[in-house]
Amino acid sequence: MSIGIIVDEPKNEKEQLFFIPVATEEVFSSYWLKASNELQLSWVPIFETGIVIEKEDMSVILRELGLVKKWIEKNVRDIDAKMDLEKRLEYILETLPKAFADENIKLYIG
Repeated sequence: MSIGIIVDEPKNEKEQLFFIPVATEEVFSSYWLKASNELQLSWVPIFETGIVIEKEDMSVILRELGLVKKWIEKNVRDIDAKMDLEKRLEYILETLPKAFADENIKLYIG
């Protein structure tokens, strides 16, 4: 299994095809959850079970993702894993705000 971001209740083909990969379950457990536990984050752990988010949730989610990215920079020793994680987080941080160009859109992370 893996965790990704999709449009909740897509209305057209573009929304049906929208997908932001987050992490495999193993990577999420090994890095994302470890970081979120140490940083005492509230949103990131919920990604594992799934949650619908709206535009007004985005700022706090982006802040938490930024904290996870900084944690990875400091704490992940495996260079390849670190590069993959950082690349994925940069993509999410860049792409997530664009998804909310449509005010009425809701996204599902899980």
